[in-house]
Amino acid sequence: MRKLNFTRIIKRSLPVLAAIALLGSVFTLRSYADGELTGKTAEEIVAMMNKGWNMGNTLDARDGNSSDIYSQETSWGNPRINREMIHGVKEAGFDTIRIPITWYKFIDKSNGYAINPDFMAHVKEVVDWALEEDLFVIINVHHESWVNRTDIDKSYKEIGEELSAVWSQISDEFADYDQKLIFEGMNEPRAGGADYEWQGNPACYEAVNYLDQVFVDTVRGNGKGHNGERVLMVPGYAASSSQLVLNSIKLPQINGETASNIALSVHCYSPYEFCLTDQKNTFDPNNASDNSDIKRLMSSLEISFISKGIPVIIGECGCTNSGNNNVEREKWFAFMGEQTAKKGIPAIVWDNGANKTSGGECHSYIDRKTGEMVSPELIAAFLSGKYAEPLAAAEDVTYDFEPFDNGSGKLTPMSPDIAGFITKKLANQSKVNHTEGAVVGFSLKVTTYTDKTAAMDISRFAGKNLKITAWVSSKDTDTVTMSLTNNSADYITVNTTSDWQELTIYAAIGDGETLLEFKGDEDTEFYIDDITLTMVDSLEVVSDGKDSNVDSKNGNSGNGSDEPGNGYVTEDGTPVTVINGKIVIIVMLSAIVGVAILGALAITIGKWKKRDKKKS
Repeated sequence: MRKLNFTRIIKRSLPVLAAIALLGSVFTLRSYADGELTGKTAEEIVAMMNKGWNMGNTLDARDGNSSDIYSQETSWGNPRINREMIHGVKEAGFDTIRIPITWYKFIDKSNGYAINPDFMAHVKEVVDWALEEDLFVIINVHHESWVNRTDIDKSYKEIGEELSAVWSQISDEFADYDQKLIFEGMNEPRAGGADYEWQGNPACYEAVNYLDQVFVDTVRGNGKGHNGERVLMVPGYAASSSQLVLNSIKLPQINGETASNIALSVHCYSPYEFCLTDQKNTFDPNNASDNSDIKRLMSSLEISFISKGIPVIIGECGCTNSGNNNVEREKWFAFMGEQTAKKGIPAIVWDNGANKTSGGECHSYIDRKTGEMVSPELIAAFLSGKYAEPLAAAEDVTYDFEPFDNGSGKLTPMSPDIAGFITKKLANQSKVNHTEGAVVGFSLKVTTYTDKTAAMDISRFAGKNLKITAWVSSKDTDTVTMSLTNNSADYITVNTTSDWQELTIYAAIGDGETLLEFKGDEDTEFYIDDITLTMVDSLEVVSDGKDSNVDSKNGNSGNGSDEPGNGYVTEDGTPVTVINGKIVIIVMLSAIVGVAILGALAITIGKWKKRDKKKS
């Protein structure tokens, strides 16, 4: 009999193992340069873009070493771009990502404005990651000193020469990418450094109109791939939302008619004092002094552009964190979300990664390292166009963390703060699911080394008897604790399953703040789903297996002297472990991918062993 050649076996097993690894991968490894979305008008594309997120202060940063293609994106304090962050953008509920890019450090003016091919390849890599998440992607030229010249009103033809050269190369590189990829000619073209930098003047307005025409002529004239139908975004001067600038816009033309498949790009940080400074930190959507600029803009965009078949994209918007004023910011995001949705305008929130509370430019919504939401309630308000008013009255309720219809016929991700979760102690939603029949399959993910505890405020049930049920699972073998922070008498039952575990507490809710807390071991990642709060007339009696009731006056620890695991059972005989008034359950999950790989290897070895026997 011949000896088994394990080197040969392992080599011939690689295709099987690779297939298993591919199926288990979080990200789909495929090319999005094959053209899947085509034949659509700009209006049709814009209608699919919904709300979006800006990867600001990253590829658009202006510092770093031009010899290192990665140094620019970290030069303003953000980490290297990673797939987890982009995956988090999609998980948060956004349908569009805008990737601002500053190119000038990687442009060789002495060589026909040639773009560094390594930097271009990196941009393409990031675009691919975003497309793999099924996001619409916008790329542009952003903080370009050669565009924002003080003398833009006189040097526009020189600027146009470089603009054409740059977009010609970008058009070549991405020609085969379908209509999910959108080009934005410029960011906020303006007379940088001039006294009138942000207001402009008629000569500056005409210069920007000229540059928009150059951009459209270049891309449409490329004649390759999808560039003839690609949606092209064009801004007015400084992408301003002022009426004077909007009135000055002359849309690019081709053969004497307005070019097809173009969209107007506008930025909106209104009211200015609330959105970009610390001078005002309150917002009232019902007060004309706060809402008039936004309402005026929506009306103007509809009359001047949308009604004439020119769709509009608000490429940047947002309001700064000023002294942790998230309640006021949530009102603004709900109002902006509502107003833009009514007009069919995609709005893309500006995120520069500055997770601070003062300074006027504090816009952080997605954690750049983990991809988790920094402020879930703000994103939920923006996506749904609704302000999450606190639940005023006690009522039976179940929270399954599934997207809901906000009344517009579209699904909107549920904000955990609607369920009463305290944001600063809260992790993200995650696609791990217990809810039966769920289409998307969300639960609440808690990563204890960053979040410590997920705490849900149930104070509105003061004076009520509650049955509280929740389902938990864990990424690894860990302990997960569900408890109450008040001093009420609570009775605890638990029913276990193989993966998801059901935790149940019966509790009399007292006055004052009462939090339902979920806590795991250090470095635990666990999931919560299907939390049900039901009011009951009386509390459940739990047997301790000795024909005596659990003492309700000392935190469900029996008579105060029993040790954990002392034989408590529910009325149906299910064992209960009680530790200091808290029910603790071990969650076991099998390593499915590991088992699959070992199984595949065993099958392959067996297969080759049989062949070797036949040859011996």
